[in-house]
Amino acid sequence: MKVQLVLALLSLAALANARKPSAARYDNFKVYRAFVEDNEQLEEFKKVHQHIQVHILHEIGGPNRSYDVIVGPLFQKVFEKVLHDLEVKYEIIVEDLQALLDESSVDEDAPMDWETYHPLSTIYDWLDDQCAEHDYLECKVIGHSHEGRPIRSVKLSKREGNKAILLEGNIHAMEWISSATVTFILNQLINSKDAEMQRLTEEYDWIVVPMVNPDGFVYTHEVERLWRKNRRPNGYTNTSGPCFGIDMNRNFDFHWSGAGWNIEDPCDHWFGGDEPNTEREILALQDFVSSFQDGYIRAYMAFHAYGQYVLLPYGHSNTEFPPNYDQMMRIAAAFADGAVDAYGSVFTYGASGLLNYVVSGAAKDWAYGVKGIPFTCTIELRDKGTFGFFLPSNQITEVGVEVTEGLKSLVAKADDEGIFD
Repeated sequence: MKVQLVLALLSLAALANARKPSAARYDNFKVYRAFVEDNEQLEEFKKVHQHIQVHILHEIGGPNRSYDVIVGPLFQKVFEKVLHDLEVKYEIIVEDLQALLDESSVDEDAPMDWETYHPLSTIYDWLDDQCAEHDYLECKVIGHSHEGRPIRSVKLSKREGNKAILLEGNIHAMEWISSATVTFILNQLINSKDAEMQRLTEEYDWIVVPMVNPDGFVYTHEVERLWRKNRRPNGYTNTSGPCFGIDMNRNFDFHWSGAGWNIEDPCDHWFGGDEPNTEREILALQDFVSSFQDGYIRAYMAFHAYGQYVLLPYGHSNTEFPPNYDQMMRIAAAFADGAVDAYGSVFTYGASGLLNYVVSGAAKDWAYGVKGIPFTCTIELRDKGTFGFFLPSNQITEVGVEVTEGLKSLVAKADDEGIFD
């Protein structure tokens, strides 16, 4: 009987191990930066991924821009030949992607800090500790992901009558620096002895949702570091099988599906869904924002990577601008002025449709266009492309410091501009 029990347990263990997916590796994968000069090159460049197995790291917008592309060893010579034939100039910016990823390996057992990247469990344990230690924090589960993971919020309020600033992180799974920065800021707000940070917590309420996409985030740690979307099966298939996920920052119901690269391809990284507001994660976020009295939340800031931008509404157009766009530009300029003082990082600011690329259905545009929050933005964090989405963990603290300094200046300018009136 004991032998049978042992064999049964061994069988269960073997089955569990067999079912646990192994993390994808990128040994000798290169990251290319292609410089697309004109519309003719652009139209041909858009077709490359249909014929060669490559991973384009960000949406393809217009000409006169560079685009970063991951290519495995089997396709590198073919890819280089295609670029040569198209007369598209390029450079190799990462020789071995796996070696770069290994620079930010995750210690599952390390306590929460901002020297390394952490798994979801460590982040959530740290939130629990903070919530237990400070009675001015109101901590909630605002909803659950497709796979049932909680989506957590923390509201910091020390005085009645304050207006609020909302910080949102990691709606895109692969952008680890996002939640790392949002939790860095939250830690400063809670634990810093800096007089200015203490004043900010006395005069303003802070609402923080550090992890909008927990399923995707876990998937990037356990299976696929390059994953961007959530993990809901979206009902489509391709030659590799069922397709998963919606780009949740393309699924908000404000000019949804009006513009964007490959937002209609259900198996690509930027699929915005068959209709808006389909994802339970963003519905939970929207319901949470809507649960507060109108006029209470006065600033909404979504944190992303990369490029060092302060992106303002609107994203769906490069010719249409919000009524108070000039005011928002002055506030964004204050952030850039504050951030550059820390380590010299230069942030460019302006409407996202103008500076970055035209795309619809983003959180910041919904917050402005639907909820009427007078200052909204996307902060695209470090860097400008040397490491891109794979920023080494030894830069987390510097990013946190420069963004915190920028945030101080932003809030001061927003107050001067009457945003919190």
